[in-house]
This record gives sequence, C-alpha cells and structure tokens, in this order.
Amino acid sequence: MVYKILIVGLKELDAGKTSLACAILDYFRVQGYSVCGFKPRAGNSIWYDYDVVQEALSRGRLYGKDAKMLKLASTPGSVCGALEEEFVNPFHRLWTEPPHIDPVTRIPYFVIDRVTLWRKSEATNLVVVNDALPTEYRYDETLFTELCAGASRIFHVHDLNTLNKLTSEYYNRAAEQSFMLMRREYDLIVIESYSDVALPLPYSTLKDVDAVIGIKPGKIFVFEPEKYLTAVQLEASIRIRAEELSTSEIIELLKPVREIRVPPIVSDEVMPQLKKRVPQILE
Repeated sequence: MVYKILIVGLKELDAGKTSLACAILDYFRVQGYSVCGFKPRAGNSIWYDYDVVQEALSRGRLYGKDAKMLKLASTPGSVCGALEEEFVNPFHRLWTEPPHIDPVTRIPYFVIDRVTLWRKSEATNLVVVNDALPTEYRYDETLFTELCAGASRIFHVHDLNTLNKLTSEYYNRAAEQSFMLMRREYDLIVIESYSDVALPLPYSTLKDVDAVIGIKPGKIFVFEPEKYLTAVQLEASIRIRAEELSTSEIIELLKPVREIRVPPIVSDEVMPQLKKRVPQILE
C-alpha cells in the first residue's frame, strides 16, 4: 500500500515545504523505494520567476521551480512515461504583479493557467486565458504562442462565473487523475500543499494520509493525521463561504505530536540537514 505524506506551510510564503518534501523523497529514494512528489496546485510570478517561466514557455509548457525540484527528487519514470512536471503538478497558474483580486470582477490577477488531465499515459493540456485582466497588467501574447499551440483546448475567461465553472469542471479533476495514477505506481507519495492552504485536494480525494507535517522557518510540526483531517472537515463544514482553509485555522484546534527545531542553514546544507531529521520527523 502506498505511504502518503502531506506537507503544509504554516506561513504563506517561503515556509520551506518544497525543501522538506525533496529531502523526504531523497531519503526514501536512496533506500530503494519508488517515490514521487505531488504538488496538485502551484503558481509563480511572471516577474519574479521569469527564468523558469521563460524556460517552460519556450518549450510550449508552463511549470515552476517547485515542480522541477519535486520531479528531480522523485523516482525517474512513471505511468506517464518519462516523469514530467505536468504529472507532478497538474495545475499551474502564472501570476502578474501584484497578485491581487480585481475589486470589480473578483477575478484574481493571473495571466494564464495550465491544466493537465491524465488518462492512462496520455496527457491533455488545457489553457485558461484571463481576458478580464486589466490592460496595464497584460503581456505580449507571443510569449504564450507555443503553450497555446500545444493545448487541446483554450478557454477565455471574461467573468468570475466562467472561471468558477472551469475550476469546478477541470481543476480538481486534473489533480485527482494524477493522484490516482501515482497511487498505482509508487511506494511513497509526498503531497505538498501550496501557500498556507490546509488541504490541497478535496477531502473526498485525500481523506486518509499516513503523516501530516507543518513547516515554517525554524520549526517543523508533526500532527496526528486522522485528527488533522477531521479538523479540516469540521472547519470546512461550518464555513459559510467556500474559501480555502488556512493552516492557521486548523492548527488552532490541534496540538502537534512532535516539534522539531531547525536552525538557520546555509543553502548547500539545507537538503543534507533536513534529510538527517527525517527519521525524527517520521518516527
């Protein structure tokens, strides 16, 4: 049976999720286990992450640094053939700056979304273009020529209702399809949430995990997985608005079973030092 680890961020930015996920993946991979990282949803900025954005777009693709790192830390090869970033990360959003929500349309200031649906080993890429983005935040359309050329379908968003329908129909399905294929192939999956979101997949898809780890600079917390998921389900059931739950809302209801302190570490030593702590984290 596949072992599933959920990693969540206890702060919105730079919590350390991907570094810890890669350390855990590498720890088990070198022991001979078949492992895969999984980031159902991700996003990056056309301004602050342009190196990887340009690299991906030049290949007719769209992914980010986190997906690249998770792919490299995973066992090569999968049910989808050569392991691709689109398998590790089935939904990616490219943000403009500032990454706000339009006060009139209520549509986030994103430029374009890439959604990848997997059926067996075949991938179908969908592209969602934000036509509601104000003119001053738009970019030369030729940047996205290759990406759009390789898409099976292109959707244009003009209003929030359209975006919500697309999200409901395709976004969760993309994540669920990747996850289903991963569970058939791998011994261990490390599921990385995004931002400080408490659960990156619908509860019906991720209703059982073997470990839940929260991270922020300086500290790693381990939570009892059943209690964590129950808290997520309980909190979601009493919410009036269908907004994503933050980890801060969930951990208020729980006590961690373990707390591991992590001192500042120089860049070259981050992975080795985190790997040393994996047995303590998962004891």
